[in-house]
Amino acid sequence: MLIDFFYTLRSAKLPVSVKEYLTLLEALKAGVVGPNSGEVDPSGEGAYKIDDFYYLSRCVLVKDEKHYDKFDRAFAAYFKGVEMVADFTKDIPLEWLRKTLELELSAEDKAKIEKMGWDELMETLKKRFEEQKERHEGGSKWIGTGGT
Repeated sequence: MLIDFFYTLRSAKLPVSVKEYLTLLEALKAGVVGPNSGEVDPSGEGAYKIDDFYYLSRCVLVKDEKHYDKFDRAFAAYFKGVEMVADFTKDIPLEWLRKTLELELSAEDKAKIEKMGWDELMETLKKRFEEQKERHEGGSKWIGTGGT
C-alpha cells in the first residue's frame, strides 16, 4: 500500500526512511485520518480526504522544514488530479446528464459511449480538457456549452 508514493519521495531526494513509511501506514490503519478518525464529516461521505492525508504524511515523513518544497512537488506529482476527479464527478446528479444526453445524442452516439465505458470516457474528457486553451461553445470536439 502506497509503496509507489514512498519511492516517489525517495526519487525526489527526500530522506524518508522505511521506519517513517511504516509509521505512516500504522497511522492510517489506526484511523488518524479518514472515515474512522472520529472527525465529523459535514458531507456525510466518511471518505479519506487528500488534504488530511497530505498533512499526516508531511508530519510523519518530513523531518526538516527545508524539505517541505520537495515534499510538496513530489506529493503533487504522485497525486496529480486525484482531487479534481473526485470533485468533478461527485456533485453532478446522473439524472441531469442522462436527460440532456437523451435529447442531444443519436442512437449511434449513445452506443459509442456505452461501448467506451466510464473510465475511458473520463480519460478522454480529461485529455481534451488539458488540450483546451479557451472557452468553447458548440461543436463536437471541445468541452463547453453545446459541445462534447
